Amino acid sequence: MAIDRRGLKDLILAENPRDFCRGYLFDQEIYIFEKNDDFGIKGSYHALKCEIGNALDTSPNNVAIIGSGKFGFSMNPTKTELLKPFNRHSDIDIVIACPLVFERIWLNMRKSYYSNQNEVRENHANEIFSKFLVVHDKIEYKSKHMRDIVTLLDEMKKNISRKFRIKQKINYRIYANWSDVEAYHEFGITLLENVLRGPRGDNI
Repeated sequence: MAIDRRGLKDLILAENPRDFCRGYLFDQEIYIFEKNDDFGIKGSYHALKCEIGNALDTSPNNVAIIGSGKFGFSMNPTKTELLKPFNRHSDIDIVIACPLVFERIWLNMRKSYYSNQNEVRENHANEIFSKFLVVHDKIEYKSKHMRDIVTLLDEMKKNISRKFRIKQKINYRIYANWSDVEAYHEFGITLLENVLRGPRGDNI
């Protein structure tokens, strides 16, 4: 869906957060694939979802690009520039709903914490509350399973970047299920809507 900043702002303000997420945020129209010639990206959005789904043994329907890679503008309400345009230095954010992988990672994180690896709690406690996980490749996990997961996700990112010629950094969030994906992003859209209705939104 090609849209400019003002159009995106108007759309966010016109829809309630749930309808916006289901009707627009999670649809199949993705900015970086619509503008693939501008960024040198190859392949299709569906093929990318299948690649990730196959790697993690989950349905491609449980994979979605969100944020600036989705609309061409950042959805982060805390950024200095609201609805900041996507550029060659922007990250590509991908959400993955995968109960099996989530549960395995969570169980191993808990074991790591019980074995006095306190940095696991420090880095992941807030994520767990929202029922998603980000596996950090900069943390030296003691668990072999966690190291294997880091390797799997790192290889998956490299394969995605190479196969689809994506030059931007790719970030993943792994959720327990799709309802948790929706809940988190509905809350985020609510925060963004409130900011857009305020003085900072007047400049858009």
